[in-house]
Amino acid sequence: MFQGKLIKYHRTRKKMTQKELATGICSVSYLSKIENETIEPSEDVLQLLGDRLHISLDMQEDNEDIEERILNWNDLIKNKNYEKAHEEYNNLQKIYHGTNNRSIKYLFLTIEFGYLLTFENDNRIVAAHYKQLREMKELFPPLTNYYFHKLESLYFYNRNDLINALEALKEAEEVYPAVNVTDSTLYYNLAIFYNRTDQLYKSLHYAFKSLRETQANFDFHMITGTLILLGSLYIRIGEYDYAEREFLKLKKEEARLNSDFTALTYHNLGYIYYQQKKYEQAIHHLNIALENSNTVSQVDTIYVLCLIYYTVQNDKLFENTLELGKKLANKKTSNRSIYKFYILETKKNKQVYHSTVINKIENEIIPYFKEAGEQQELLRLYKLLGDVYFHNRQYKKAGEYYQLTHQYYSNTFMIEDYI
Repeated sequence: MFQGKLIKYHRTRKKMTQKELATGICSVSYLSKIENETIEPSEDVLQLLGDRLHISLDMQEDNEDIEERILNWNDLIKNKNYEKAHEEYNNLQKIYHGTNNRSIKYLFLTIEFGYLLTFENDNRIVAAHYKQLREMKELFPPLTNYYFHKLESLYFYNRNDLINALEALKEAEEVYPAVNVTDSTLYYNLAIFYNRTDQLYKSLHYAFKSLRETQANFDFHMITGTLILLGSLYIRIGEYDYAEREFLKLKKEEARLNSDFTALTYHNLGYIYYQQKKYEQAIHHLNIALENSNTVSQVDTIYVLCLIYYTVQNDKLFENTLELGKKLANKKTSNRSIYKFYILETKKNKQVYHSTVINKIENEIIPYFKEAGEQQELLRLYKLLGDVYFHNRQYKKAGEYYQLTHQYYSNTFMIEDYI
């Protein structure tokens, strides 16, 4: 009984009272029951209410074929097949303008949001479309509601707002059992977001959940992506031997991997070898990662190369690689990467002890990562400032930041561990 929500939505938008809408058609109490969807109204009443609101309430149009077509369009968007996605976009727009079926219209507008997120460079257009969907989301049937929250999470993720991205995805998870689709990316994305917000045990839980679902569906692409994620989680918890084994298995399947997965495999192996102080191996693998990666992922690989050149004190290669990384970070306007390169550069130049740098970290960089929900980066910054203040003999301030790092780990202690 989707019409009840639709009637209430358009009545309130037109600033009509229930009495004004119901007069001459039905009683106010009957209209209230229609809007609350506790009764099934007659076709005649629906027709009269729709006429007064100047909307169509005809929900009988067969929509299964169109719905399937829109979801197939969504697959083209996810695969970033611009030519086919754009062609189908033009075709579906004609259907959208020609149909009175509200559920089809809402599903189209929602997947159109995904199209804009993927292919539209003007953030104002994307933001305006998101605002439009937010205003009507109470009208969405479960399937549209599910895709809306999934795309909403991507919208926030692109804005580096990990907290709201995760909240949106959790809402999608709540709706998921009510929709008749199998979506192998839901648990994978939850694992990604829990990883980025440093909730590692939850991330592992959803990564294994994703692996079970993708293996059951024989989805090689998603199986590979999930195995890469699991390997990166082993890195996060310091299990470098486990992680190396996982990525070496993937390396053997290199001929079957696409360029993005190849780049991620070599990037992670490079990082593992960096942590194991096998610097030549690390550099070799990271350079192969660069050859296979796009501009966005190149920035992270270049950052690890900078860490290596900084560690082995190769000043020339450090400077050249740093400049390349800063250029790419600015090009993609990634504050996250810009700040990471900035801090590394100030450490290299011994400027990190200067008050101007300390002020920038405290008043600009820390608030940025705190708002984004990036706990791991915050921990690194707290540790860094603790060391900086200790070096500057400001022991009280150093203690404050060391205390913040302690609080970060406090949830790992049991009750009996406290005095």
